[in-house]
Amino acid sequence: MNTPRVQEEVGSSTGKLFAPCRAACPVHINVPGYITAIGEGRFTDALETVLERNPLPSVCGRVCLRPCEEGCRRCQLDQPVAIASLKRAAADHGAYPAVLRPRRRPESVAIVGGGPAGLSAAHDLAELGLGVTIFESKPKLGGMLRYGIPNYRLPDEALDRDIDHILEYGIEVETGVKVGTDIAMDELRERFDAVLVTAGLQASRPLPIPGSDLPGVLTALPFLADSACGEDVELAESVIVIGGGNVAMDVARTARRQGAKRVDLICLESAQEMPASDEEIAEAELEGVRIHCSWGPREVLGEDKVMGLRVTRCTSVFDVDKRFSPTFNEDNVQEFYGGTVIFAIGQGADVADLGLPLTQRGAIDVDPLSLTAGSDRCYAAGDVVSGPTKVIDAIAAGKRAAALIYRDLTGVSDIIDELDEEHAVLSKVPDAMGQKLETRRRVEMERVEFYDAVKNFDEVELGYTEYEAAREAQRCLSCTTGARLTREKCAACLTCMRVCPHGAPSGEVGGYLYFDADLCHACGACASQCPAHAIQLEGCNDAELQRRVDRCLFNPELDTTLAFVCGYTPDLLDVIGEKARIISVPCLLRVSEAAVLDALQSGAHRVVFSGCNENMCRFPNAMPLVAARVARIKSLHTEIGMEDAFDVSGEEPAEVAAQGEGVAEGGAAS
Repeated sequence: MNTPRVQEEVGSSTGKLFAPCRAACPVHINVPGYITAIGEGRFTDALETVLERNPLPSVCGRVCLRPCEEGCRRCQLDQPVAIASLKRAAADHGAYPAVLRPRRRPESVAIVGGGPAGLSAAHDLAELGLGVTIFESKPKLGGMLRYGIPNYRLPDEALDRDIDHILEYGIEVETGVKVGTDIAMDELRERFDAVLVTAGLQASRPLPIPGSDLPGVLTALPFLADSACGEDVELAESVIVIGGGNVAMDVARTARRQGAKRVDLICLESAQEMPASDEEIAEAELEGVRIHCSWGPREVLGEDKVMGLRVTRCTSVFDVDKRFSPTFNEDNVQEFYGGTVIFAIGQGADVADLGLPLTQRGAIDVDPLSLTAGSDRCYAAGDVVSGPTKVIDAIAAGKRAAALIYRDLTGVSDIIDELDEEHAVLSKVPDAMGQKLETRRRVEMERVEFYDAVKNFDEVELGYTEYEAAREAQRCLSCTTGARLTREKCAACLTCMRVCPHGAPSGEVGGYLYFDADLCHACGACASQCPAHAIQLEGCNDAELQRRVDRCLFNPELDTTLAFVCGYTPDLLDVIGEKARIISVPCLLRVSEAAVLDALQSGAHRVVFSGCNENMCRFPNAMPLVAARVARIKSLHTEIGMEDAFDVSGEEPAEVAAQGEGVAEGGAAS
């Protein structure tokens, strides 16, 4: 058995114990927090939780490569929770919060480049009260998000939602300005207290092989940028794409939408080695792209125009030390015929005019600890430093650069200290617990059929409805959101040990109970049965529940009904009535006797408990405990003369409670 952890010392509320999904996220978003909110239908709360760490939720909900899902503990049972898609659902269905943060500090920062790293840094610096100006060479902000990722994956409207919210922090923007050409770096140093370069990788080039300068040879980034701007790029009916990464897949799928009837994709790597994500490869093949692995380009065929591509068999891509060192079988040659060849073999930095120190590969050379480049007032971050990375990695790089700049300009190190804070990570689901958990199929997102998708640049993935998002969120195992013990209240009666279906309470140690966070499933059984009220659930304690009650009952109307609902039921108002206020919870075990009384005292004229049925219950053995809690609440109301103020059915959802005459008149219990 794992060594029990004292929840007060390593619980998630301290930030020291992370769920594996949160730990795997480069910006450490509170994944369990926003997924719990979505499971309860609180999409705006979920969005605000995401925005605490990631200013581009609509973007990342669509194009993130989902390192968080690789850490999901559900991988051991069936499939990971659709964490990225749920982030998109929070942005699609939630409301972005209003920003009222005027500039509070005199320091100012210039940011060169309006891509994900620059936008992330600008957001954090402006939120901290500094003056920020973004200089972008393109007509609009977004960088590769706008000009490199096609609209069928990331529509401009979704990107603009995130950018508009970021700019509400008072950030100034100068577009169509190329630093180093239209304005010198020295001028920026004079005007601003610090300069951050996040120019990304804007250069795209062909391979230096015979025929690469023929008319009809294109490179990936200009082709994608022209397509993103709505231009019709002239292509032959047969197109050959060279490359094996996600950019190559975007180029191939875009070529299909630009009218190419046949697209052949040639890559050095084997099918197992291709750097493109499995999902991107599968979607490209569905849309008619023919992928040919383990071939190396040797010559673009043609005289006055492109006629095809000659390739040789690649026998290996990497040497024994895993370094890029391809070898070929020159006797195995093949030719592909087509009138357009598009190289998608990587990107480079275009920062030679900035006068900054560069590495041999042309990236900006920075001090790895301070991110300074050439002087203590100039910084660089993102792909222009590290080379090609994921969008979420660029966001993380921007946040780190912002924290370092803030520290250097103000002398306050709290932000960078928080980024560097060590944390423990929850271990895998123990076998004993895994055997008790129900497998649940992942809710698949509706998509446009491939034969329709290639006809235009409309978004292919249509997103979750609110109900679909809630159902998928309820697959979450609620890691690190479980029981927390208040030592001073604990009577060591061991009730929690008897009722816990997973054995999370480990027994008495020095007179106190300890909870193993690896085993806790956050069902609430222990908290509901604890006679000393010594146990609370992280993220769903009485204080948080009261705040939600107060929000629901603000300026209550006559005969207001407050419904505590197990799970998320969007059509519940049709059953209870239009004046009902609904609070969804993962399980009715989380609603205490005090919470029901507080709801009545706060202005509710009646209270409804709406339970799930046995087939829908998320937690083993929860329903008998719910019945016991209901009986205790009824008994308590009978003792104080309010027996008609509370009723419930745990068998059928949305059963309306009876209305008590005294409560209807007074609206509160004393």
